[in-house]
Amino acid sequence: MVEQVTGHPAADLATEEALIVEQSRGVVPASSWVIDAARSALRSKRILQVLTPEESRITYPMELLLADAAAEWIVQEDASRYRDGIRGVPMSWTGTRFARDPGRRAVPPQEPEIDTGDLEIRISVVHPAEAPLRLGTAVEAALRALTGEAPTGWGNAEPATRPWSAEEVTEYCRNRAPGHTQLVVVGPGMTGQLRVSSADRGLVEETLLSGPGAGTVRPEDVASLAGQVAGTARLMLVAVHPGRRGGSRSSTPSRPALPYGLLAGQEIVAARGVEHAERAPTARIELLGSAAWCTFDGGPRPPYEQLADLLRHFGLPRS
Repeated sequence: MVEQVTGHPAADLATEEALIVEQSRGVVPASSWVIDAARSALRSKRILQVLTPEESRITYPMELLLADAAAEWIVQEDASRYRDGIRGVPMSWTGTRFARDPGRRAVPPQEPEIDTGDLEIRISVVHPAEAPLRLGTAVEAALRALTGEAPTGWGNAEPATRPWSAEEVTEYCRNRAPGHTQLVVVGPGMTGQLRVSSADRGLVEETLLSGPGAGTVRPEDVASLAGQVAGTARLMLVAVHPGRRGGSRSSTPSRPALPYGLLAGQEIVAARGVEHAERAPTARIELLGSAAWCTFDGGPRPPYEQLADLLRHFGLPRS
């Protein structure tokens, strides 16, 4: 049964299976209302479906929210045609949710153009419990290396209205420990998330950023970032996502992010030794102290396969 939602400001319709949030705007952010709707959907074991016009874009934090909440972006093509905004799968309304329409074919992904799309940076740092804690240094390093600027803001949702302060971010996350904390971080030409969770040995800090555009960044700038985080990061993955521009993506289906390089941190290299790291397949290896910066060699095999080989070489999971 479909009914008007009376208790949630973000949702427009609620059914036994789904919460439907309509967003008729050019760029759809991970606002506090949508984040709360995602939590409500998970608590009630329903799916959150965000419905937008075809021309809308979603921000990178919004894209991450959809993935984390197992939610879906539904694009309305015309009065009666819908599709998944990420995968291009045709969808139709069943009376209780949008579901795959078996009578239509998925929209094929757009082939990427050379040097287009945003960089995608993922940095993981483990902070030992006994060490002094300062969060946000990976965010600062990425902005500094790739844009020459400093972060400008942070917050629980978009827009990130609090002026950037690593000290305030650290204190906020410390006060929420051992709970999981997820924050939006922004800077000139970049946007993303900072995630902090408890681990056996302390805290795990994950930085996920989109931007700047791949065509605006020199290889030496990316190498500089690897050098700046080599002493602290457990892992860093740099890729180029062809579907994102300026920190947001359109509903045109695209290929997955194209891997560019991987930094294996000191602990990962030490587990199997430096000589093992230097024998990494299908990649150019540069030792940065006790860490290894691996860039893909552009050989005949796709970068996705080269990345899989490299992860196996270091004994790392693929996800």
